[in-house]
Amino acid sequence: MSPGNLGKLNVSESTIQDTEQSSDTAAGQSSGKAKAAGLSKTKMALYGIANLPTSIVGLPIALYIPAFYSQNLGLSLATVGALIALSRLTDVFTDPAIGIASDRWQTRFGRRKPWMVMGMPLMLLSLWMLFVPKSAFAVSVWSMFGGEAVTNLYLFVWISALYLSFTLVDLPYKAWGDELSIDYDERSRVTGWREAFGYGGTLMALAIPLIMSLFLGKPGPDNALLAIALVVVFLLPVLTAPALLWVREQSGPKAPRAQNVSWKRGLKIVWSNGPYRRLVISLLFLVAAVSMTATLSFFFVNAVMEQPFDRYALFILAYYLSSSMAIPIWFAISRRIGKHKTVVAGIAWLSLWSAFIPLLGPEQFWLFFLIMLLKGSAVGALVFLPASMAADVVDLDTLRTGEQRTGLYFSLWGMVNKAAVALGVLLATNGVAWFGFDPTIADNTDAAKMSVAVLYSIGPAILACVALPLLWKYPLSKQRQERMRAHIHRRDTRRLKAVTATGG
Repeated sequence: MSPGNLGKLNVSESTIQDTEQSSDTAAGQSSGKAKAAGLSKTKMALYGIANLPTSIVGLPIALYIPAFYSQNLGLSLATVGALIALSRLTDVFTDPAIGIASDRWQTRFGRRKPWMVMGMPLMLLSLWMLFVPKSAFAVSVWSMFGGEAVTNLYLFVWISALYLSFTLVDLPYKAWGDELSIDYDERSRVTGWREAFGYGGTLMALAIPLIMSLFLGKPGPDNALLAIALVVVFLLPVLTAPALLWVREQSGPKAPRAQNVSWKRGLKIVWSNGPYRRLVISLLFLVAAVSMTATLSFFFVNAVMEQPFDRYALFILAYYLSSSMAIPIWFAISRRIGKHKTVVAGIAWLSLWSAFIPLLGPEQFWLFFLIMLLKGSAVGALVFLPASMAADVVDLDTLRTGEQRTGLYFSLWGMVNKAAVALGVLLATNGVAWFGFDPTIADNTDAAKMSVAVLYSIGPAILACVALPLLWKYPLSKQRQERMRAHIHRRDTRRLKAVTATGG
């Protein structure tokens, strides 16, 4: 297929079936080669653990930054929220730009690693400036730009810089991981290692403030942010360096360099990939569902279950721990029935336990605790398996075009993921407000409390179920992915031989 025809792609199940014209023997041989040269657990762990420090950062931005900048630094809470939301709009431009650039830029160190190395200093600087604005270092740096105090401009500049650094580090990191293996199941293991360490980072983000408060006697968002910043500044280079040094990027015959297309046209090309389009729409609803639950968790535990903060902190730790521990179980299931059917099973499991939550009252907190552990175990299936499936879909584009555009695909993936988080927050907060829930008063009406319970549990389950028809008929199975890899392997081998024969 010529570059001029790339914009006409409309990949469907029948298109995928065309790839099955190759013999099962050839597919099996290619799959066998992939597995024989598979990644060791050590390499997967070294790659995955680099996700831990960046995962520590995300949750405190939602939990502590609004309270810190409004209560401790005197900015308007509404303005703080608006500036944080406004700073995410830059991702619409930076995500596809970095994704396309990381696909095109070939260096002796790889395509993805140089972007991560460039982004890490910006992440460390912007993190410290945002989390510890009253430190001598932050005051000195801000004064170099002519600033004298922490203002709305200060917040907007450094939260935008932090999000830009995430794009530089995290987007190439995810694309790199999904190129580490061509094997269907091994990709799930790579993603599983990464997401497990990501959950570990989330747990650390929850545990650090508890340690500061309960054991060191330093409660409050200012102390929490200082401790988190210190931990991340230490762990980011320490845990990322081993992956950069000892985990190689994609090996074997390389796909041709991506054509120089604009990011707008590139996104149109990606969107024309039928299975990917199904997957991205499913992602929107699944992440929005998880986001709704996370947004209303504190309000439900505090106002509906009438529990204090320490009980809430314990509950959140247990919830994320159960999500992390269930990941190997969901992976084992996916090996037997396929990734897309496993996600369907995860949605059903989530919906089952969600149905009981509005029926519970304050005297049944520990029953609620148990139910939420069971419900939380589904989150792993809804988070890490779709990311692994996205890597399989990139193979389809590589087969059709002969190009490797993982960065472009995951830039759109990241944009949809961020939009889904915002959608979940919007639905949750505006929904309970519509029914009169007010978090600042101690005695909300029964109707308001019920709205929190329903939008905390039933609402997310309904959103997740919207993805069921898209996933149930998802056309890219393990067998088809292996046949595609067989085609790509033979084609790349032929190209390598042709280049060698011509002395290119």
